[in-house]
Amino acid sequence: MSGRINTLEKDAHTEGEWPPVKDKSQDYVLLDLSRNDTHSIMRVWRKWFTCDRRDQEIENDTIRVMVVIGDTEELELSDDHTFRKSIFFLEVLEHIMYPDNVLIHEFKLTDHIVADQDTSYACTFLPMPRVSKKHHIIKYEPVEDPDTIGIVHHILIYVCGNNTILMSDVGDCYGSDSRYAQCMSATFGWAVGGESFDYPSNCGVSVGTPDDPLYVRIEIHYSNFENKEGLKDSSGMRIYYTPDLRPHDCSTLMTGIFTFPIEFIPPGSTAFRNYGLCNTNLLETMLGRPIPDLTVTTFLLHGHLTARGLRIMHYRNGTLIGSLGEDKKYDFSFQQVRNLPREVTVKMGDQIVVECTSSTMDREGNTYGGPSTLNEMCIGFVFYYPAIPVASCWSLMDIHYVTNALGLDKADSIMDAILNIDAVEWDDEKKKIAQKAVMEAPHLAVVENREGRRVNETSPLPPISLPPPFHCEDDTLD
Repeated sequence: MSGRINTLEKDAHTEGEWPPVKDKSQDYVLLDLSRNDTHSIMRVWRKWFTCDRRDQEIENDTIRVMVVIGDTEELELSDDHTFRKSIFFLEVLEHIMYPDNVLIHEFKLTDHIVADQDTSYACTFLPMPRVSKKHHIIKYEPVEDPDTIGIVHHILIYVCGNNTILMSDVGDCYGSDSRYAQCMSATFGWAVGGESFDYPSNCGVSVGTPDDPLYVRIEIHYSNFENKEGLKDSSGMRIYYTPDLRPHDCSTLMTGIFTFPIEFIPPGSTAFRNYGLCNTNLLETMLGRPIPDLTVTTFLLHGHLTARGLRIMHYRNGTLIGSLGEDKKYDFSFQQVRNLPREVTVKMGDQIVVECTSSTMDREGNTYGGPSTLNEMCIGFVFYYPAIPVASCWSLMDIHYVTNALGLDKADSIMDAILNIDAVEWDDEKKKIAQKAVMEAPHLAVVENREGRRVNETSPLPPISLPPPFHCEDDTLD
């Protein structure tokens, strides 16, 4: 059946009660509603900012869409009649033409037995495609095993230096075997809710030259909260590559907070913010040579269950000059690589600050940075060209500065300082003190290369300010 659908149109809101209540301000205009044999199609018009506090602002953020379907106006809010999806409204996707000679290669595990525990990691080394001349990787996508969908939390492919000590066994990425730490440059990444990623038409990841990696380390994070036994997983990543070269070699830089319990969020927080710092001058220190300007094209934000907003801020000479990616309505279940509206130039000496805003209203104890889904992470991957052999540029704050601000006993070690923070009986005033200290504390800024070698320096954060809200002359509220 196809044609138009009879409708009763209204702009409404709900605050936890069903059915929705009609807004005083009617800000949506229905342009068309029709259906064919496979789809129902609705087109509406609305201003991005309506100045109606009952409406959701439409910005460069995740939008959660819910569709309730029924035969009458009295719609029933039930799983059988409801469809939910997070989407990104405002992204403009480049139409990319692919050459005919695209080749495919997969990095994947084979029937790996997933541990029957909440959190586990699996790593092994796999070969890059063997080619006789330079090629460009122009796309990647996840290889999902239907038996472990919902249990695979993320898949990362790290490229290795060509002096890496290899092994074929699958092991714990962060266990006692230090060989997995040889490959630290995350080049291809997928997380919950993500889809395929096409590199911009002007760059690709180089493979096939003497300087390019011959092997990668695959890392898969499992969240098996039901502790299912005997699960076998054959997930991984699929890459598309071609001998038709693009103008630039591109790569990925991991920025944010070094994953460690120094990152903490007090319980009962509505919007507690943590920060990671990248000082780009350390990139030249690591390589021992000048580095040209880097052009950032795309980004991927990664936080866990308490994350509500992430932004990658771009500073020059201590002044905030723009964004390398943000989402004020972050959804853990929708982690997709996103294109910037326009390319951004990062000059050596610039600073990149990743801000992660968390809510722990449903938690009774501190949440710390760590590898489990129930821990937290604060990471921004930036995709850029020209490629340089650097893996990450991130930081750790001085936790002793925070414990001192809270008036806690002097600790002899970082772990003792964390234990002191864990014993705090939090109230609103202590949370304010901790938040101020987190924003003021000096950071150990660290740059790491593909093989895990590091250089670092102590540095303060640049001045942090919250993004200004859209200004409305007259807010409307029923």
